[in-house]
Amino acid sequence: MLTIKLPQIFRVHQVPQIFWEDGIMSGYRHPKSSALDCVLSSFQMTNETVNIWTHFLPTWYFVWRFLVLSSSLDFCQEPYHWPLLIYLLLVCLYPFASSCAHTFSSMSARARHICYFCDYGALSLYSLGCAFAYGAYAMPDHWVSGVLHRYFVPAAAFNSFVCTGLSCYSRFPELERPRLSKVLRTAAFVYPFLYDNIPLFYRLFFCFWSNCAWNEAVAGYCYHLLFALLTGFLFASHLPERLAPGRFDYIGEQQPPQCLPVLRLQPPVPGATPGSRSWARSPSTQGDIGLSPWAGHSHQLFHICAVLGTHFQLEAILWDACSRRAWLRGRLPAPGLPGTFGTAGLALLGNAAIIGAFTAALPWAPGSSVSPPSVPTEAGRCRDL
Repeated sequence: MLTIKLPQIFRVHQVPQIFWEDGIMSGYRHPKSSALDCVLSSFQMTNETVNIWTHFLPTWYFVWRFLVLSSSLDFCQEPYHWPLLIYLLLVCLYPFASSCAHTFSSMSARARHICYFCDYGALSLYSLGCAFAYGAYAMPDHWVSGVLHRYFVPAAAFNSFVCTGLSCYSRFPELERPRLSKVLRTAAFVYPFLYDNIPLFYRLFFCFWSNCAWNEAVAGYCYHLLFALLTGFLFASHLPERLAPGRFDYIGEQQPPQCLPVLRLQPPVPGATPGSRSWARSPSTQGDIGLSPWAGHSHQLFHICAVLGTHFQLEAILWDACSRRAWLRGRLPAPGLPGTFGTAGLALLGNAAIIGAFTAALPWAPGSSVSPPSVPTEAGRCRDL
């Protein structure tokens, strides 16, 4: 009978600091996992399991939507749909890249950096896909053929380079200056989001303060922006795990797996806050509180909100593309290959070059060549932990 042995998991003080997550005290995978162990770990409860599946499953939902639309829309011969095609491809790419990054990020410190470099690049390209769709179908009536409209997509392509470069760089000061790292990474994604949504902000403001028709597109954009704001809040705040480190490591678990013991809080390093990278817990056997994770941490909720926001965004774009088609085609020339696939191709190559440059610089990144601390043996795991 074929049996598969699931990989061992560890607590925060048993893995190198580069693998630590704020407020997450348990459920870490081995920092030198093999590719097979990484795949197998997606079928056991770790602090990454929900992160993996909340973007892997939506990937196939978006692929299914793309295939259904391909059967009814002529993406090859109809230039009007080319911006939509680019957007759909990038909507399928970003959750898949995120799922892969969370799956294989425990192979080594170097692999962790590279995985998230690719994740950031996919998100940057997704922001460009949003600009393609908004520029083609969602631009306010008064702005069509205006200066902003003409340069909207080229500027978004430049923004994707800024986003990828800044977010990749943010991993370098992560250990020495974690707050700076967080600010840089947050700014890297807030900036293109605000730029891409300028047309939506204007349209929604105009609808709230005038008698414009309230249609499904406007409602979809409202839901999209609502979930986008929730996504940004969860990413920046690390709530709820920051309030109770260790309580939100897993989801749906009454006890941490792998014989995790009762834990005691150690005195933190001066200046550290609960849940920060300088906060640790130690094993204990008496007089302590037990950790019983029962709900998901912020990154899991972040993934869910991001996917829901993308779903509503897709529905709103499809409504605009259908309902405004005749009006837009009467005022705009048909999209050309250089302005659509040419721009997207150059953006892809540019982002790949940025990722390659930061990958080449990894030997100078703090923590990229760390060795994992000693970990318990299989035979003594529950006793030593």
